[in-house]
Amino acid sequence: MNKHSIQPREAVRALRGFTPDLSDRTIPELRRILGREDVIKLSFNESPYGPSPQVITALGEAAAQAHLYHDPEGKELREALAQHFAVTADSVFLANGADEIITLIAQAFLSPGDEVIVTDPTFGQYAFAAKLMGAQPVVVPVSENLSTDLTAMARAITGLTKLIVLCNPNNPTGLIIGSDELAGFLEQVPAHVLVVLDEAYAEYVDDSQFLSGIGLVDKYPNIIAVRTFSKIHGLAGLRLGYGIAHSQVAALIDRVRSPFNVNALAQVAALAALADISYSARVATLNAAERRRLTAALAALGYKVYSSQANFIFADTGQDSERLCQALANEGIIIRSGANWAMPAFVRITLGNSLQNDRLIEAIKKFNQR
Repeated sequence: MNKHSIQPREAVRALRGFTPDLSDRTIPELRRILGREDVIKLSFNESPYGPSPQVITALGEAAAQAHLYHDPEGKELREALAQHFAVTADSVFLANGADEIITLIAQAFLSPGDEVIVTDPTFGQYAFAAKLMGAQPVVVPVSENLSTDLTAMARAITGLTKLIVLCNPNNPTGLIIGSDELAGFLEQVPAHVLVVLDEAYAEYVDDSQFLSGIGLVDKYPNIIAVRTFSKIHGLAGLRLGYGIAHSQVAALIDRVRSPFNVNALAQVAALAALADISYSARVATLNAAERRRLTAALAALGYKVYSSQANFIFADTGQDSERLCQALANEGIIIRSGANWAMPAFVRITLGNSLQNDRLIEAIKKFNQR
């Protein structure tokens, strides 16, 4: 473009468009790129178990109504979520995935010059949403043991701080913030500073030290808890996230939400998934078993594996992990290199099912023997 052509907002000028690498490709794309059918994708934290059979049935029945517009407020799903979590429906808001929730929060509350405190490494959408609105991400590195450094984050709060984002369990480390530590941190945060607790992986947690933000909203009206149907419920392709906040905060976010932002089929699927409690419990049990097994297997191979509470593990390979990632890709197995977070010796591996993890372990053993 020349100087007389259409120009974006200043904040947009500094953004970089998403450029997918191999680990971001779909399975059909990977099959074509790798020239093989037996591809296992363990880079996107998707559920290997898929959605509940009740979800599939509900989607089939609802498909015939896809030509009709649905409730733009998602009242039925919001009421179901409110009952599930023992909150009021006006404290629940819906979005087209947790990514959109982060963007909606930024649109509702951030102005140019505001500061947003985030840890590093963590999910990149937080910093992106801040920059989109002209706000400034204030990055606080994790502790030496990769835990979220809440002491340093509290010190980073200034008069310009508008928002703090905590991913719990954190992506990519899988580590949780202990309940006492989180409670102590919240006491230090000024009441006008919003604290977003991204709990996308909360349903996988089996550590009693985990403290969800959902039960803290009454005490701390500046908390926004974020959840998703993409992970344990296996609905990643339908894009449905939700937030729980004080009703006044939720109402402000709703002002910037587009009507019909969550499609009708996603809402039908979410209602069925939420109702099938036994299925999600079974997925959590299977995930925990595979998490323990893969952690032990990688540790036995000499990798330092961190204590994940999510559906993925984060491991230090002790070398440039790109070589491992490429070797696994040659075997039809896709994982994610820590180079994405400037941690080139690390890998993040989504937990597959038992057969997928068996194949992964054997492929890593083969790589180690070279």
